[in-house]
Formats: sequence, structure tokens, C-alpha cells
Amino acid sequence: MTAAISLGLTLLTVVGTPLFIILALITVIGFAMTGQDAGPIFYSEMYKIAEQPMFIAIPLFTFAGYLMAEAKTSTRLINVTRALVGWMPGGIAVVALLSCAFFTVFTGVSGVTIIALGGLLLPALIKEGYPEKFTLGLLTTGGSRGMLFPPSLPIIIYGVIAQVDINKLFIAGLIPGALDLLVTMGLCIWLGSKAKVPRVPFDPR
Repeated sequence: MTAAISLGLTLLTVVGTPLFIILALITVIGFAMTGQDAGPIFYSEMYKIAEQPMFIAIPLFTFAGYLMAEAKTSTRLINVTRALVGWMPGGIAVVALLSCAFFTVFTGVSGVTIIALGGLLLPALIKEGYPEKFTLGLLTTGGSRGMLFPPSLPIIIYGVIAQVDINKLFIAGLIPGALDLLVTMGLCIWLGSKAKVPRVPFDPR
């Protein structure tokens, strides 16, 4: 019986069944084999998670993303970042990195950042002479760095599910996030200097 179940789960994994479905099946099968009713335990755990006050942050992130989209924040954010750090050797690549990270901090989802900023930054980066593979990698991963900084939606969800202090998780993500940004900025500056990308003079206006 156990061998048949293991084989079935392995086949589901091979054909590409989502991991959460496989884990749910393992849980249900485990309860069935022990003769316990999984229903009350399932509803009890779901209620404990749903009653967490931190989950109020999820609709607030959605609302913030809507406001930022309607206010054309992506374009304004790029302009501000370029005015502040466009003078650096990394030029537009540093602007793209910081803009993506900052945008994700307030939307909570890196996919939204790719959609909002990718169409604006991709042509600009390629036009400035950055390699296409580097440009695509920078834009698709730049937003994920923002998830390490508070208020991070993935950190909030993880803290609630794992019953870990969210404030400590926020603090724990600051140094790795800053180091990640600095290392990637160094790469952008090196490639910008190598490609002789033009810089934008600092303009406080």
C-alpha cells in the first residue's frame, strides 16, 4: 500500500502536478491511514491563520498597487531615481535596479514590478549598450530584492504561517538586502564603465 502511494505521488510529481497539491494529498492520505478526521484540524488551523491581524496588510498592498498604477508612479520613480543616481558610471542600470527594488517594496509582488517598469526600462537599457541577457536578468530579478525590505508582503505571510516574529524577520532582511543591492550595483557600474554608457548630470529639480 505504501509503495503504491509513493509511486502515485512520484508520478504526479513527474507529470508536473503543483507541489501544494502533492503536499495536500500526502496530508490527507496520512490522516486517512491513521483513521483520524482531518476536517476539524483543517478548519481549526485555517481559522488560526485567518484571524491574524497582520493579514490586513494584504488588501492594503493591493490598494497601494492600484494607487501607484493610477498615479503613473513607475514613470515618476524612474525620473527621480535617474536624477539622483544617473550620474554614476552604472547609469540607467543602477536606476533600473533601484527603481525595481523600491517599487516592489510597496507593491509586494515582483511580477507587478516587471510589468510596470519592464516596458519602460528594457528599451532604454538596450539602447544604452547593455547586453540583452544582462538587461533581462536585471529587470526580472531586480524587483525580488525589494522583498527583503519592510514592509514586505512575502515576509508578512511567512511570519504568520511559520509563527515567527515579523519584526525580527524585517530586521533580518535588511543586511542581506543591502548587500545584494550593493553587489548588483557594482556589477552594473562595471558593465556601464565597460560599455561607456553616458551619464545623466545630477539635477535636484
